[in-house]
Amino acid sequence: MQDCESNILEQYKYIVDKTNIVSKSDLLGTITYANNKFVEISGYSIIELLGQPHSILRDPDTPSEIYKELWDTIQAKKIWRGIFQNVKKDGSKYTVEASIYPIINCDGNILEYISIRHNITELKELNLKNKILRDYDISQQNIAREKLEAGIVNELDEKNLKVIYHPSDILCGDFYSLFRRDDGSIFIYILDGQGHGVSPALTVFAASATIKELVKGKGGLKKICKKLFPTIKTFLGELEQLSYTMIMISPKDKKLSYASGGMYPFEIKGKNEIFRNKANNLPFMQFSKIPEVTKLNISDWKSIMLYSDGLVEHIKKDEDHFIPRLLIGNPSLIDYTSKSLNQYKFDDDVTLIHLENNFNS
Repeated sequence: MQDCESNILEQYKYIVDKTNIVSKSDLLGTITYANNKFVEISGYSIIELLGQPHSILRDPDTPSEIYKELWDTIQAKKIWRGIFQNVKKDGSKYTVEASIYPIINCDGNILEYISIRHNITELKELNLKNKILRDYDISQQNIAREKLEAGIVNELDEKNLKVIYHPSDILCGDFYSLFRRDDGSIFIYILDGQGHGVSPALTVFAASATIKELVKGKGGLKKICKKLFPTIKTFLGELEQLSYTMIMISPKDKKLSYASGGMYPFEIKGKNEIFRNKANNLPFMQFSKIPEVTKLNISDWKSIMLYSDGLVEHIKKDEDHFIPRLLIGNPSLIDYTSKSLNQYKFDDDVTLIHLENNFNS
């Protein structure tokens, strides 16, 4: 029976030695045993290791506080676990995940210490490479986002203008701009690209650059649409779509023209009520036609609000400060909404433009 138990213990030892870096030390940290894996990775012979302190492997760059914590832990008869670097005989370094166990005798005193280590050098290097790649990717996306947002135009007086622009990702599929034209009219648009990431962001950027050039010319919204949409077709993939709302306001004539496709209704607050103006076109796709333009009389308008679907398509959409009718009815809620956005995780970009009528003031 005793031989059987001894055989089992030998099997345990064999398995541990084959899969781990194992060493034993006395109460002062002097090495009294080192297995083959310890010898191989350290570069020292077994003769060179035995009788030497474990500090023979110490990396001088490792803070002394780590070793103090180690000794305080094992001398308190507790197991210490941690990750640190060791130095081989040739001066090269390797990283280990270590567990150091105090062995307690029958009297409750520490007899010796056993250290079991795993070589995680390759894993650490791989993690470092992955981090470098992630950091590079994030930096490049941030650069791309800065370039995209630099294309946003806002030529209106911000005193009576509230804008929320909250991308859900580094690259945003929403885009907007506000222009004051030479003829006195105001042109506003929101674009919402399908999906997330580089493709929709590039699509809305290209479309926005085209709009920016067309707005500088003469003519109304109908003329802009006629020139714009054949060009936009060249930016879209076969199955890609682009939602949009474009509004042209003529304060002098008290008229509003709009073309909208795939977007939620925009709101107009009048003297006594709020009007919801639904999309009058399909989203723009490869097979789309030049959009129809609808004209409205806005002789008594107080404010206009347009927004992307990210504002109302999320789990918090029923809260007052996300309900469009309440926002345009009480614009102070918009400030609260803007401040609260970072508290939530949105799956889509959020854009909102609220413009008060102060053109004749």
